Amino acid sequence: MKVSTLRWLSLGLCVIGSLLLGMHLFRPVTVWVDEKPISLRTWPGSVADLLARAGVWVRPEDAVFPPPDSPLTGQIFVRRAQPVWLQGESPKWHFTRQRIVGNIALEAGIRLFPGDKLWVDGVPRPADFPLPEKGTHALQVGPASLWVVHTPEGTRRIYRAAAGLTDALWGAGFPLFNGDTFKPAPDALPSGSGETLGWQPSREIQVQTHYGVVSGRVTAENVGDALAQVGLPAQGLDYTLPPLDAPLPDDGKILLVRVREDALVEQTPIPFEVQYQPLPEVEIGEIRILQAGQYGVQAQRIRVRLEDEVEVARTVEDTYLAQEPQARIVGYGTLAVQHTVNTPEGTLTYWRAEQVYVTSYSPCRLGIPNYCHDTTASGQRLRKGLVAVTRRMYAALAGSQVYVSGYGIGTVADIGSGMPGREWLDLGFEEGNFEPWHQTVTVYYLWPPPQDLTWLIP
Repeated sequence: MKVSTLRWLSLGLCVIGSLLLGMHLFRPVTVWVDEKPISLRTWPGSVADLLARAGVWVRPEDAVFPPPDSPLTGQIFVRRAQPVWLQGESPKWHFTRQRIVGNIALEAGIRLFPGDKLWVDGVPRPADFPLPEKGTHALQVGPASLWVVHTPEGTRRIYRAAAGLTDALWGAGFPLFNGDTFKPAPDALPSGSGETLGWQPSREIQVQTHYGVVSGRVTAENVGDALAQVGLPAQGLDYTLPPLDAPLPDDGKILLVRVREDALVEQTPIPFEVQYQPLPEVEIGEIRILQAGQYGVQAQRIRVRLEDEVEVARTVEDTYLAQEPQARIVGYGTLAVQHTVNTPEGTLTYWRAEQVYVTSYSPCRLGIPNYCHDTTASGQRLRKGLVAVTRRMYAALAGSQVYVSGYGIGTVADIGSGMPGREWLDLGFEEGNFEPWHQTVTVYYLWPPPQDLTWLIP
């Protein structure tokens, strides 16, 4: 009985001990994968065994602490290597724990040299650029090439990775501007064929025009070519200061004057003459226009020079008669026809009757203040019965007679100033019998008519 009891007691103690030992050995472990925890309980073993049992697959490039062959501890840290897509002739994935892109390239077996160019995700970056930790990235290495570029200062040798000639120059620190010229093209690449690369830097010019100042950059060596490059070529008679064939001035300032010449024809009227022609079959006093006068035209061909729309010169190149003047021909009647009129003086024969503006005068009423004179143009002493007419009429009518109702018969014997625009007659009086006249009446020119009738022509 005692022996049996002891045997069962020993067996129970062994079981309890085994349970306690198992509980001690089956411990909790936390696996941190890129800072994300995985908690589990496991039997003793290596770190690699635990990661396999936990389904955490690691690459050789991943960082594991403690190392995979180490015994288990309470925490295990796994830091994944970052995937980087290496672009180039043989693109591939590269997994790395490096952060600096230059070190990543070196780790991938790509050696960097001065002038090489790096692109991270398509953006140019320096070799010491730290790669962002999150996500996947693309890395491209552009190996430097030798660029032999001819410039005004001589031949420059540039070692640089560049997408084209302008990229190489700009990356090497050369200032580039709009207007620079590149040979053979801005995006040209170096080649083994010996093709020459060239860069001609531009310089700024200021062109003063009629409309203001135009600025631009040019590579031309003289003024004319520079104006063409900024879209202001000289044309025709245009001129510049300095001249078109002169080198560009040091201050880059150019005066451009636009010149044009216009051909004009100026016309000057030529007056026509008036010719009088007697008409024997037309009664005296009647006027007829036989031919209307027409002005002639004298023309001048003129060349006008304008500089910036301002006239500076005018040259007469030719003068010619464009149209001959045509005389006006006035016909006047010379046919004397006798007419009669009954008057207090009896029946009078006349050759013309006309409405005439009649005035009167006397020796002291000559229109001159404080002045008297009684001698007429005919030499007779002024009295009633003597009348005055204009100088033109007097030349033809001197000594002839007129009849004025209310005055009587008068003899043309004096000259007066007349009334502009009117046929006029001035009736003479002595001071003692003066009568004022200022009216239009019918005047009868008594027979016979004078030889000169041109005074009747207006």
